Amino acid sequence: MSFDDLKMTTKRVGIVVSIGLLFLLLGSGVVMGGEVQSIALVLPGSIADGGWNAHAYQGLQELTAKGYKTAFTESVPIPDIESALRGYADEGYDLIIGHGFEFGTPTFTVAKDYPHTYFFVSGKAPKNIEIPKNVQFIDQLEFQGAFLCGVVAGLMTKTNIIAHVVGMEIPPQLANLAAYTKGAQLVNPDIKVLSVVTGTFEDPEKGYEAALSMIAAGADVLFQTADSTGMGAMQAAKEKGVYIIGYAGDQREVAPNLVLTSNMVSIPKAIEVQVDRIKEGTFGGTVLRAGIKEGIIDIAPFGSMVPEDVQEQVLLLKKAIIAGYLQPPEIYERLK
Repeated sequence: MSFDDLKMTTKRVGIVVSIGLLFLLLGSGVVMGGEVQSIALVLPGSIADGGWNAHAYQGLQELTAKGYKTAFTESVPIPDIESALRGYADEGYDLIIGHGFEFGTPTFTVAKDYPHTYFFVSGKAPKNIEIPKNVQFIDQLEFQGAFLCGVVAGLMTKTNIIAHVVGMEIPPQLANLAAYTKGAQLVNPDIKVLSVVTGTFEDPEKGYEAALSMIAAGADVLFQTADSTGMGAMQAAKEKGVYIIGYAGDQREVAPNLVLTSNMVSIPKAIEVQVDRIKEGTFGGTVLRAGIKEGIIDIAPFGSMVPEDVQEQVLLLKKAIIAGYLQPPEIYERLK
């Protein structure tokens, strides 16, 4: 199906649980409801990254304020993920959160040894694996927000060259890049999209240099989805007076006069939803797909430099996504 066909295709996004599956769970002896009093969060990066990890930590703080016992570990390298998860399980935490795509396989390994502990992974599940009933994934459809960010960039550029600094070459990041490109092309057929996949979320200097190279090539709008690496990219854009589109949360404080908007991921809400699902007995064994319609993905309020007509076009497309009339392209590979 072509992108033009996709633009006005009605498509429900979500998980439909069949009556047959419900009876299967009821008949299997699985506990359908539970209580959560303690929550542990394991992060791949620093809580000071201003993005993916910082906003997850913000969500944990909100839960702490509500009376939950909480703990976290930041900057956990991939080889240490399994031991970090296992450590919190041994300490008796009710809900353990692995924050990112890289937590999938280690979570499967650990969860089978702790059937009465709940594990939540904020990222895509590994392919062709049956998800245990004490494990829940959420596929946060960031690409939907990236698509709208591309529309903003395509309408705001004067040079018809825009840029994207990417963290790692993993499916969610490639989907953001593709959707950003397609969004810009939708409103500006003459657009050229430059991109650098830095290979890291933790190197501001790499982000800075990547951004400078694309700005030197004519880019006048820069989008980043690279956490700490992206902070370096935004610093370069700030120094050069180039428009910025942020990531994970509203990043306008970085450069109030240059940040057009941000692709926001409501990580605090995603975590709280899991606590509610555990109480309701609907947690586990599935991948939840959640995007703009579900309130997990959004774009930040526009900067004052974004004209009203541009804002109206973007918000009209957002409404079309919510209504199901527009499906941003979901592409997990580099565009040719």
